[in-house]
Amino acid sequence: MKVIVTILLLMLVLNVCVLLLTLGFRAARQLYSLWQGRVRSRCEEAVADYLRGDEVPPALRAHRPWERDVLSSVLIHHMMMLRGSDRERLRRLAEHLGLQGHYLRELRSRRRWRRARAAENLGYFGDSSTVARVRPLLGDPDETVRAVAARALARLGGEEAAEDLARALADPSELTSLRVAENLQRLGHVAVPYLVSALGSGSRRAQVLAARILGELRAEEGRGALRHAATFGQDENVRAQAVLALGKIGHPDDLELIVRCARDRDWPVRAQAANALRMIGDTSTIPLLREMLRDPEWWVRLNASRALAAMGPMGERALADALWDDDRYARDRAAATLESEGVLRRLVVRARSSTEARGLLERIVEGLRATGNTGYLRRLLEEGEGADGMARLRERLAGSSSGRLRVEEER
Repeated sequence: MKVIVTILLLMLVLNVCVLLLTLGFRAARQLYSLWQGRVRSRCEEAVADYLRGDEVPPALRAHRPWERDVLSSVLIHHMMMLRGSDRERLRRLAEHLGLQGHYLRELRSRRRWRRARAAENLGYFGDSSTVARVRPLLGDPDETVRAVAARALARLGGEEAAEDLARALADPSELTSLRVAENLQRLGHVAVPYLVSALGSGSRRAQVLAARILGELRAEEGRGALRHAATFGQDENVRAQAVLALGKIGHPDDLELIVRCARDRDWPVRAQAANALRMIGDTSTIPLLREMLRDPEWWVRLNASRALAAMGPMGERALADALWDDDRYARDRAAATLESEGVLRRLVVRARSSTEARGLLERIVEGLRATGNTGYLRRLLEEGEGADGMARLRERLAGSSSGRLRVEEER
């Protein structure tokens, strides 16, 4: 009995201790939040006074070491909203108050969260000389620190930062390399020479990302390297991204190469070539795209059908013709694209005033009846999308199947 009472008392004491600790932590957090709010208010007022005048307010000069992080967050908040000389004044203020030097020392901290915070803040407080100090963090053991360092280098800008980030595209971590790619794109055209170098000699992942960024930047300076990669690249993903980048750049001299890539032995290259042809929009490639609707790979058929849908009336007519193709996959893909890309909706509207559009729509109606995909078009007509003069089309859609389907069923 005494043992049971002792155990119960012990459990009661432990519960009371846990409750007291919980209340203590909550009280401590509330006190810290109140203190932080007071410091922030004081710093915001002082920074506003500094921006209105020329002298550094005494409240900023007298800041204590434990107030540095709050002061830094206030300065960064203002710097994010300012440009030009006012932003540079705040950067010089941070240097004058010793914040830049403090975070440069924090880059060597043993705690990863301190290193990450230091790199983040130096992205605002640093200058061109800071790049060399932040660079080693691109090889930090912690993935988060590497990602933050890449963002800081992008904010610092310049050719040196672009070169460091281009080398970091080969990071073993896929997440880190993607973060590096995002920040290289933010740097803009200053990064193009280093991206061209990475495309020619980097790892497979670095080459893929370099080609992607060159395309997003519409970097005509990189066309030569992209053409070489699309033609002679050993990896199918590198060739695919290179041809897609050429499509985004959209130079007419690259059309012949993209057409060749549309017949590549590897389907990712063919799929991205179809995307590139859609971006260029040259109607002379419609026969090729029509042929690609019969490709054995689903992605190639999808991209080819979308390219046709984007090429105006000629592409729409090619999709309508595909409804009668001998390949059932081509027929199904054409029917789905006519619906998903808004071609049917556009034709129904145009058919009100255009005889040509009405004729094309009638052909599509027959083709959709043959494939059995009539539900969407029936709803368009019934909901008033072109209700005027569409009675004959609605009557045709009323039938459950076409002669073609009945013949197939008899077989």
